[in-house]
Amino acid sequence: MRESRVGVGVIGLGGISNSVHLPGLKRCEQAEIIALCDDNAERLKRVAQEYHVSNTFTEYERLLQHPAVDAVVIATPTLLHAPIAHAAIAAGKHVLVEKQLGMTYAETVEMYEAAVAGGVRHMTAFTYRFVPAMRYLKHLVGQGLVGLPRQLRVARLQDFPETSLGWRQQRHLAGSGEVGDMGAHRIDFCHDVIGPIARVVGLTRTFAPVRPTPDGEPFPADVEDASVFLAEFAAGVGVEQGTMASFDLSKVAKGRGKGGYGLDEFEVYGTEGTLIYHLHRPHEVLVGHPDGTLEVREVPREFLVYPDSPRNPSLGEPTVTFRYDQDFAFIQAILTGGNDIPTFYDGMRCQAVIDAVLQSARERRWVDVPDVPPVTRPIAAARP
Repeated sequence: MRESRVGVGVIGLGGISNSVHLPGLKRCEQAEIIALCDDNAERLKRVAQEYHVSNTFTEYERLLQHPAVDAVVIATPTLLHAPIAHAAIAAGKHVLVEKQLGMTYAETVEMYEAAVAGGVRHMTAFTYRFVPAMRYLKHLVGQGLVGLPRQLRVARLQDFPETSLGWRQQRHLAGSGEVGDMGAHRIDFCHDVIGPIARVVGLTRTFAPVRPTPDGEPFPADVEDASVFLAEFAAGVGVEQGTMASFDLSKVAKGRGKGGYGLDEFEVYGTEGTLIYHLHRPHEVLVGHPDGTLEVREVPREFLVYPDSPRNPSLGEPTVTFRYDQDFAFIQAILTGGNDIPTFYDGMRCQAVIDAVLQSARERRWVDVPDVPPVTRPIAAARP
């Protein structure tokens, strides 16, 4: 790193890099986009021109050899997350990996242990931890506003056109469908707010088994596009019996809209009241009182952005711009050694639940989530 600046390489230039990572890094004065990598030469050239990046590669191994690259963002199909992350760690690079972290729980365990042993900063891209209302909701739960959490209701229902989703509809590339795509964010936030999920039971469906390509060719899909599941948290978390949660996830909920226009809700029901978050209102939460009233509570300014983020929360589309704080937080963790980010450990815990839900759906039974204790040996200091 040069004069408290972090040189970053971005590997994978699809939608998530263009909408989240590259804009986020560009807004961070302490980050410099040094290199880009993508196997699509035309896209690589276009993005490099847009962001004025002169170092471009079609092979990630070559990007990792660049001496000015201190950290990498990995935004590729899930199949490539582990091999690229391991190579980056071996090269001494700090690593931010898109969710879901890996193809399987076993794979994410190896990624986590390698990152710890390598002494690099590691982060899983759980963007929803940076939603202002979600950050404030977590704070209110921690303050005991609604008492002990008894029940959670989580919903992400969208109406995607039943056309090709590319690699995301192929299990050998994506690992899973809706459970790992939209479900991962919600599982992680439940872990962050309440604690570890202990067991699950669920159903999955592939309602659109063929999604045609733009030229009309049939393109089979073998991942779930909808899922419902129940989760029970570890004993002693929340009320005596353990908090419980329900998840409703779908890409084929007709009429619900796509992306920021879809239904996105997170509700916490406690012994003293209720907290409700809606994506359409990222700067407020609803507080339910025992008398039946719902109070609209504005998110205080200190929760509107990640600490010290230069982002102006009043500018831009609020359901999009909060995501830029994610990359800012990654850079700050590298520079300051802070740990206020979702790490590979969190990605590993989430993957344990994803695998358990998919197993439950296959075997039609409750499945225990593997215990995932953190590595007990000291984490090496972050490399400069």
